[in-house]
Amino acid sequence: MNRKELAGMLEHAADLMEVLGEGEFRALSYRKAARNLEKIETGLEALAAENFAGIPGVGKSLAPMLSEIVQTGEFPYLSELEGRVPPGVQEFFRVQGLGPKRIRALWENGVDSLEELIRRAEEGRLRSIPGFGAKTEAGLAEAARFALEGLRRVHLPVGLEAAKLLLADLAAFGIQAELSGSLRRGLETIGNVDLVALAEPSAVMKALGGYLELSEGNIVFGRLEGLPLKIFCADSKNYGTVLATSTGAPAFLENLGPLPPASDEVSLFRLLARSYVPPYWREIEHMGLEPPSELINQDDLLGLIHCHTTYSDGTASLSQMAEAAIARGYQYMVLSDHSQSAPYAGGLKPADLERQWAEADKLNSELTPFRILKSIESDILPDGSLDYPEEILSRFDLVIGSLHSGFTLSREEQTARLLRAIENPYLSILGHASGRLLLRRKGVDADWERILDRAAERGVIIEFNCNPYRLDLDWRLMLTYRQRLKFSLGPDAHNLEGMEDVSYGLMFARKAGLAKKDLVNTWTANQLLQKRR
Repeated sequence: MNRKELAGMLEHAADLMEVLGEGEFRALSYRKAARNLEKIETGLEALAAENFAGIPGVGKSLAPMLSEIVQTGEFPYLSELEGRVPPGVQEFFRVQGLGPKRIRALWENGVDSLEELIRRAEEGRLRSIPGFGAKTEAGLAEAARFALEGLRRVHLPVGLEAAKLLLADLAAFGIQAELSGSLRRGLETIGNVDLVALAEPSAVMKALGGYLELSEGNIVFGRLEGLPLKIFCADSKNYGTVLATSTGAPAFLENLGPLPPASDEVSLFRLLARSYVPPYWREIEHMGLEPPSELINQDDLLGLIHCHTTYSDGTASLSQMAEAAIARGYQYMVLSDHSQSAPYAGGLKPADLERQWAEADKLNSELTPFRILKSIESDILPDGSLDYPEEILSRFDLVIGSLHSGFTLSREEQTARLLRAIENPYLSILGHASGRLLLRRKGVDADWERILDRAAERGVIIEFNCNPYRLDLDWRLMLTYRQRLKFSLGPDAHNLEGMEDVSYGLMFARKAGLAKKDLVNTWTANQLLQKRR
């Protein structure tokens, strides 16, 4: 557990208190404590050892509770609150546009599930609830449908972690197995975990025990914490064929035609008189395209682009982030805390920037040849302008512009907004372009062809945000524009562990067919600075 996770638990507890209509003062103190936990630089273990002394919002009653959470990993009071709010009502937190007060109003009026929310919205019955107009009703219907669809899927890391557990259990019984399905192809979200095992169904049932429910023919079905499991059993003569068939995608398999038995996939493709196609290149969007001839690897990346520190909403100091980047073999780091229009994320005022720049200069002299580039993640305001006046924007080494608000603007308005941002002479990188949060918030509706065409003309770099909850820009658009645009892999790291999210960037760079020359992370710091506009 880290400070950000603990702060998130406090925020969620405060949300549930508001939904229950009680503990208003306690909810405020929880939120204050959460904000200050994210800002402070001291490690969580050290804070617990000092009983969280001196942190605003952490009083005598909250401090021992926080220490217990750190020691045990459990938050009994949060569990109690969750037990008092129906599961269907808790799912409302997944709906964009619903906060605790609106959720409480829905619950008080008998709306206690996403399905009921959608039904009443479609019938025009939400607008009768105070605070819910016709426009809000229409937006909530679409957002609730999106949330309901997402309930059946999980983020890629969740699926990978579940598969890792299952593969370890199978290996403990001496059973060879590997990923298949959408996990093996590497999609942003997955609806189930598919594996192929070189074993009989009875052996798989014995190895995975409580996770499994039944077997039908050579397929074993089960669940892991609600996530559907499907294990395809094969023998040594048809393992490759079963692996290819269970990996998909359907359009790719249809194009292959009937598959003969083969012990491995390489042999299978040889029998079909076809070149081997890697799993990540088997989507319908890849049909007729050649997979990249050279894979991009971690060692190819010279720079770590898009990192947050405790100056805004990160949990590690500037020096800690720089040292961690050096330890990971990077030559430079692009510092990109939030700008002043994001007070909820500790956005930097001009005086904060001066302090940060002075520290960056000091560290650059101490850590040479490693280099910290002084950048910012500037909010793209609703009218398309960037945060800060020109005299400040001109002093950054680079400017990353991102959407953090204004998601309900129309398609025409969003398109005009992003086009204006791209025209800004100080914008170097367009960050997480659509602003989507997978399974939680759809990206903005915009004319991406016009936007990306203009970015190509202006030489604006497009970020692929590697955070597994974003994975934005969509890889399908990157695939389309891979010959025309330059991209950056941005981990959007808010802590030291977040630097590792670059691995997802590499995964989707391959899926989008990007070459080394297409990624600006492979450039030196001086080459990247030449993109300063």
